[in-house]
Amino acid sequence: MTKLLITEKLITTKKELSDLSNFSTNIEFIKYEELTSDTTQSLFAKVDISYVYDKFLTYSELSSSNYDFNSDVIFQVKKSNLNKFSVVSSDIEVIEAKKPEKEGYFPWDLSNVIFSKKDKLSSQLISEFCKNENLFRQFLAYLNKELLRANLLLESESNTVSKLLDENDDYKYELAIRRLRGIDSKNIEKSFEQINKIEKLMNKSEFNQENAKRFIVGVKKLLEF
Repeated sequence: MTKLLITEKLITTKKELSDLSNFSTNIEFIKYEELTSDTTQSLFAKVDISYVYDKFLTYSELSSSNYDFNSDVIFQVKKSNLNKFSVVSSDIEVIEAKKPEKEGYFPWDLSNVIFSKKDKLSSQLISEFCKNENLFRQFLAYLNKELLRANLLLESESNTVSKLLDENDDYKYELAIRRLRGIDSKNIEKSFEQINKIEKLMNKSEFNQENAKRFIVGVKKLLEF
């Protein structure tokens, strides 16, 4: 029987699959193009079920390739396309991917949302960082480092900046360069000013959740792209 794993993001590793589902069978990861290969079929004869990890599938695509829905294969399908499979409902099993529970938050959880225009600030995320002064201060330090790295890249090459900051010239610099393409340098300066302002407020008086919330919302408006 064919299984349809409902997910909005491709699950491409065994770790992700085990985190999001309860499959206990012997699963072999394959690409979609391998599915119809005779060689591939013989290689995977001993596995319980095959898992197509590299793309989302639709009913029209599978039916046009004469796929046999009695086969033991797991496909990834977006929820919006699920109703098209009603024609073969007796030959399929639908599995909803379980979202793993979040075990604590890290500074980059909030930083990534702040820089992304497509990601919205959830009340849960804001609450976690605004009720915990230590976590909020960690976030400020992390954001300040992210902005400093980007600001220095306006004038210098990544290998020079990485030596100055005593860190590896890796993905962090690729990310900073991408951000520079979408963020006005004036907004980076304004963000530094906002960080300095909220830090002074926290040092002069007790930690204030409303001030922290206003900072998060305000700095996102400056940096999202």
